[in-house]
Amino acid sequence: MREIRTFELDRRDAPTRWVIDRPQTLRVTRGQIWLTIEGEADDFWLDAGAAVELKPYTMIWVSGTADASWFSLASDSTRGYSLAEIARAWFARRAQPTTIATREA
Repeated sequence: MREIRTFELDRRDAPTRWVIDRPQTLRVTRGQIWLTIEGEADDFWLDAGAAVELKPYTMIWVSGTADASWFSLASDSTRGYSLAEIARAWFARRAQPTTIATREA
């Protein structure tokens, strides 16, 4: 089974932090997305149709650069992953402090 989740971002939304728990594909379906992958030297500016393969246990930051930017995250089922790998990803997601980006008016 394949899981596909679709998200809509607004350029006024603060960047959102994600911890990727299994291999996933991020695909922009509308607008433009600004993507930062922890450990990568450069950021990615992705237009509609562009896709990036994400490795498990990676932290990413996602932001919309246009009104109503949409993206999807697609992954295969967790079959084939050990319970230890799933637990490690679950704890990694909760161990990271949440920060809130603010904007000056």
